[in-house]
Amino acid sequence: MKKVIAAHDLSGLGKASLGSVIPIISSMGSVVCSLPTAVLSTITGVFDGYSITDLTEQMIKTISHWESLKADFDIIYSGFLGSHEQVDVILSAIERFKGCYVIVDPVFADNGRLYPTMSHEMVKNMKRLVSRANLITPNFTEACFLLDENPETKADDNTLKKWLSRLCDMGPERCVITSCPLGKDICVAAYDRIKNEYWKLICRYIPIEFHGTGDIFTSVLTGAVARGDCFEAAISLSASFVRDAIDATSGEDWDRRYGLLIEKVLEKVTRPAVNMCERF
Repeated sequence: MKKVIAAHDLSGLGKASLGSVIPIISSMGSVVCSLPTAVLSTITGVFDGYSITDLTEQMIKTISHWESLKADFDIIYSGFLGSHEQVDVILSAIERFKGCYVIVDPVFADNGRLYPTMSHEMVKNMKRLVSRANLITPNFTEACFLLDENPETKADDNTLKKWLSRLCDMGPERCVITSCPLGKDICVAAYDRIKNEYWKLICRYIPIEFHGTGDIFTSVLTGAVARGDCFEAAISLSASFVRDAIDATSGEDWDRRYGLLIEKVLEKVTRPAVNMCERF
């Protein structure tokens, strides 16, 4: 079984981050080795007055202990970081556990602006982490910040291809941009630099906002990569799982501030991934 270091936060209330990462990747056949970046009373951006505890020092101790045990890992997967200094902690893990496939979800912005806990220093440092990744999964806003582009840019196929190529020029072999506005639709756009293939998946727009969808998407993608699914099929599975989770949650008497009820559809990630993307 593949072992995945998951460097994400843990929220007490709200289904996101490690609360989604662990069940999804575990269900897909890999072992999750948690490296908590912060502990929060609730997910951010939904509940007022939340508390957050930065776990940078504990991360450093954990990585050193793992190294002393001569532990080996297959994938390093990072998401929400508690401070920009944690970029260097993740970079040290990449150096110490050489040979790992590195997946970076650069969680710092959405809807055209930075998250409340983030700063432009985080964006600057995240570019350094992106340069060491094999695969990155920014949303549209994060892609704009990484490329110093205007988040209000109207995307089209040519723009997306240029941005995907530029993001891969920063270091990654593969890039997936999620939540791309494309006319009246939204899409997932991806580029595999090694194969020089661009992929796009048009997604049905659902006028309901749930937090944690990015964590869910990249966790399914990570699980699919770990078990050997092809890139485009892994993207398709990730997008369809998010859609299925939204549909399942929307049909329940559930406060959507708490996130998606992934447990209702979790068995779907165990099925073979089928490619629904198209080249563009």
